Amino acid sequence: MNLHVFAAALIAALLFGCVSHEGTYSPDCIAYEGSNIEFSDGQFIWEKFTDQVIVDDDGEVVNQFPGYPMRGTYRIDGQIVYMQPDTGESMEHMYLHRRDNRYYLLTAEQFEAWENNSEYGDCALMLGANPND
Repeated sequence: MNLHVFAAALIAALLFGCVSHEGTYSPDCIAYEGSNIEFSDGQFIWEKFTDQVIVDDDGEVVNQFPGYPMRGTYRIDGQIVYMQPDTGESMEHMYLHRRDNRYYLLTAEQFEAWENNSEYGDCALMLGANPND
């Protein structure tokens, strides 16, 4: 019976580890522009935001982020996150980094800064970030 309990606990731990990176990654600071990226069941939604409003000569609000929100699929290989948009275009990969029991989604530049200096600058995307707390 103890073997069954151990096996069930091991399976639960493995499954928890596989999905614990899922959710919405947002800037870990108060940001007036940036990105929110949601991962769920192998799918991603990438939204961009800004507090700036641009109006054209006709008085119409300009869409500053054509093509967003972007949707597609993703996969993780080690720390590397590969995203494939539904449009078929290619994207640079990002890095999943865990620090202090929090997940961060880093650009290549942020990941390199972490590797070299153990810091990645301001406003990294963090899972479940709410800078207003």
